[in-house]
Amino acid sequence: MWLITLVVSIVSFLATLHLPSEVSERVASGHLPVVVADETGMVHLVYGQDSTIFYAVATKKHASFSQPIAVAMLSQLVAGAKRGPQIAATENYVVITAVNRAGNLFAYSLDRKSGRWSSAVRINDVPEIAKEGFQAIASASPSVFHATWLDLREDKRNKIVMTTSRDGGRTWSTNRVVYHSPSGTVCECCKVSIAATGDEVYIQFRNWLNGSRDLYLAHSANGGATFAPAQKLGSGTWKLNACPMDGGAVTLSSAGQPLTVWRRENTLFTCQPGQAEQAIGTGRNITAATGPSDTAVVWDEGGIVWLKRNGNDPINLGKGQLPSVALTDQVAICVWEADGQVMMKIVHL
Repeated sequence: MWLITLVVSIVSFLATLHLPSEVSERVASGHLPVVVADETGMVHLVYGQDSTIFYAVATKKHASFSQPIAVAMLSQLVAGAKRGPQIAATENYVVITAVNRAGNLFAYSLDRKSGRWSSAVRINDVPEIAKEGFQAIASASPSVFHATWLDLREDKRNKIVMTTSRDGGRTWSTNRVVYHSPSGTVCECCKVSIAATGDEVYIQFRNWLNGSRDLYLAHSANGGATFAPAQKLGSGTWKLNACPMDGGAVTLSSAGQPLTVWRRENTLFTCQPGQAEQAIGTGRNITAATGPSDTAVVWDEGGIVWLKRNGNDPINLGKGQLPSVALTDQVAICVWEADGQVMMKIVHL
């Protein structure tokens, strides 16, 4: 009997050696955390708390985040229902975008060489038109960033608008309308997402067209100067006279190929443009990240956050909602919100 007890004790001890990469960890009090990995493998975190935008970075392999710093105070910061601050990072710059309740969208840029953050720069050239608060940002090259959002300009109907910075987020181009729904408005309460590399730019959004709330993808091959007609994703449709509050995400493979993830009714799908959608489970608030040889998808269902990589079974990450994920050095770094706390977990791939 004592031998069995000894063996069990040894096995339990050895198992604890791997706990730092398996146990969820509290980062700080806050809402709507978002993570992104840069090309060097560093992972950058942004989240909101009251009217303050916080930033942290994981600089060592498999390490926890640094002590979060307050980047800026934005009066009436919007940080609820996936409307929180967004982040993109390159070897030269980190750019955070955030919106206030008045409907103005601001960018904050970190010059990584000097270590200094810029003051707030308003990027919507018509004031108070991003009132829904849904926005996204992506990097395309070391100094080029694209931002997109739901915009009410001209007719007070939500449309997809974008702008570009070519100096690391310090200045921004004249805003461009990417898509205006023939039915009057895109889905008003679903997050827009964006991914870019070089001159290729992809914007995913939930449309509202002829009574259907389906996901569409707009593609530009010239850095956002022009876009091809937006393409519906998947073969099914969702007739709904309400807003699902769920916009999914688009991410790019190492070869620059887009992968979209999204929800229809209660089913979650992955989909490559022009191909049939693939059901992967049920839930909401799905998003994804890609690495050199792997893809990680995260979502929440019933108060539990889940992660799924490629064809593997989903992994229970812990209690919470509204997850985000980044891939680096054969690990997935996942963050989410749980009872007003920012949580994280490292999963080995």
